[in-house]
Parts: sequence; C-alpha cells; structure tokens
Amino acid sequence: MLLAPERSRELSFWDELYDAKDRNKILTAKVAAVVQHKDRTAWEVEFEGIPSVRGYVTDEETGLPNPRMMKYFITKPVNVRVKGIDRKNGVVTCTRREITEENLDKILRMAREGQEVETLVSYASDVWLGLDIGGGVIVNLGRREAGVSRSLPLDALYQEGAIVSAKIEKVDDSAREIKLSLIDPWQRYNYMRGDVVTGTVVRLGEKNLFVAVRPGVVGIAPYPANGNKPCLGETDIYQVSEYNPAEKSMSLKQFDRDLVRGRKKNREFWKRYRMSRGQADQAAEKQ
Repeated sequence: MLLAPERSRELSFWDELYDAKDRNKILTAKVAAVVQHKDRTAWEVEFEGIPSVRGYVTDEETGLPNPRMMKYFITKPVNVRVKGIDRKNGVVTCTRREITEENLDKILRMAREGQEVETLVSYASDVWLGLDIGGGVIVNLGRREAGVSRSLPLDALYQEGAIVSAKIEKVDDSAREIKLSLIDPWQRYNYMRGDVVTGTVVRLGEKNLFVAVRPGVVGIAPYPANGNKPCLGETDIYQVSEYNPAEKSMSLKQFDRDLVRGRKKNREFWKRYRMSRGQADQAAEKQ
C-alpha cells in the first residue's frame, strides 16, 4: 500500500479502544446526545476525529446524582472507561461511574465537615445547580440551597465553568454522600461607590439590565441612554453606584469612557493653564 487509506485512523482507533479496555485507561469523549439505548436512557458520546464510532453511557453508569441531569452535559467532554466493544456495529459501551466513584473515595477520605472548598459550576438551570467538587463528582443543589435572589433563576446567578465557594455541611461515609452549602457571595466581596467593574448581562428586564459581576452577585443597571440594547451574555464595563450586601443589592451604570476622557482632557487643560500662568507671573515679577 503506497498511501494510507482514508479509514486508516479509524482502523488504528479500534486498536486504541481495545488497548484502553484491556488496560482500564481513561478516555475523553464528548456527549453528543441523550438517547434510548437497549431500553435505557443513555449518553451517546463521540470520540474526537472518529465520527463513525459511537459510545454509550447508560443512566446508571453516568455517575450523576440524578438521571435528569444528563441533558445538561450535551456537547461537554466527559471522562469514560471502555467496558465493551461491538466493532461490527461500531458501538462502544462506556462507564463514567467507575471513575467518579474512585474519585469520591479519595474525597471522602479528605473531606471534613465545616471545611470550605472551591467548586466548579458543572451545570446550571433555572432550578438546579451542579457543583463539581473534584474529579467529576457532582453535588446537586436545588434553588432553596443555592438561591441568593428571589427574582433570578440559578442559571442567571451562576454560569458554567465559574468557581464558587462552598462549605461542607455533612460527610456521610456509609451513604457515600457529601452535602454542601454555598458561602454567601455577597458577604465575600466589597465594592465602593465609583468602583469600575466588568459585568455580563444575564437577563433583560423591562426597564433594567441584570448584570453579573461575580458568581451569585448580580446588579441592576439601566439601559444605555444611546438606545443600544445589549445582548444576553454581552460583557461591558460598569461603574458601581451603590452596593448593599445585607440587602443583596447592587446598582450599576455603564462606564462612560467619553466622560472620563473629557474629564482627563479638562484636567490636562487646567494643569497646562496653571503652569503657563505661573510662568507668566514669574516673568512679570522679574521685570
């Protein structure tokens, strides 16, 4: 064979899959869909560069606290192990549960009640917040446990990939369970009037914008006076008008760059003016 055939990568990939299965290696796959597979709800996962090979992770093998959370992982990468291979039909059976259970064992040995930990937001919906406490181990919080605003859904307060602080409330070795509570973000940060911050639009209200400054800390800003309507997810620079952590209230306004530039030019003008007047006065005194 003078040149490698088009399917050479796929052929070699099957060898990699068999090797991964034999060695119990961890592979990374992307969740493509949530489907029915052999009478069970399952993730359909794909491996990079090999679209014709599909893996399946059934609901009981996802390692998630609740199968209802499976849909939040579509398009996301997950770590899996190969448990079965059907090369004829191009199907690979995988597990994520084994990996998360091994990581949970490590976490249970280290975790202490009252301990503060950094967690990563794995998914956020209007009523659910999934926190990765390490190695893909997810602790699921409902609105009552995670909400810091009565008017905003959780996915407006927290964005996927954000780091949030939590406290370990309970470690149950027998149930293999860890319970968390979020540390109130409003008490962790302090802003003063005039502070300039970066904010992301997370909700478009009737009269105001809702702008996330930190995970869980969302302020209110009026729409721009120029009539330009920001889009959801748009990031801009804002200035703090008021910050009240006790009331979980923050007022913002868009940072006016032209105003700042104008003030700077005015300061430079008066500085030059005073210098020139001072030089003129000195010249007059010498005369």
